[in-house]
Amino acid sequence: MREAEVLGGTDTPRARRRDLVTSHEAADTNDVTRSLGLVLLILKEAAEPITDEEIETRAVVGHGSQFTGQRLRTARRHLVRMGSVERAEEFGETSHQRRCAKWQVTK
Repeated sequence: MREAEVLGGTDTPRARRRDLVTSHEAADTNDVTRSLGLVLLILKEAAEPITDEEIETRAVVGHGSQFTGQRLRTARRHLVRMGSVERAEEFGETSHQRRCAKWQVTK
């Protein structure tokens, strides 16, 4: 099954009409479908639930991703809304020793 079939393939980056031209340029270069697929792949590869920071680290180190942490968190949030990803019962810890959610593919 292709990535676009799994994710619906209909999500596109958007900027409001009144936004600055730089916002429109950024939206034009943002590959939403690919970021959704990468986050889903990383969560499927994980043996246990992982944090947003761990998703970002695995994206960069394991997959050579250039996506920002914000893009990956937004993709993860979108996957939650789609029902493909859910928050795990256990919590993790950020690099600043703060409690945070862990995420997993929906069971």
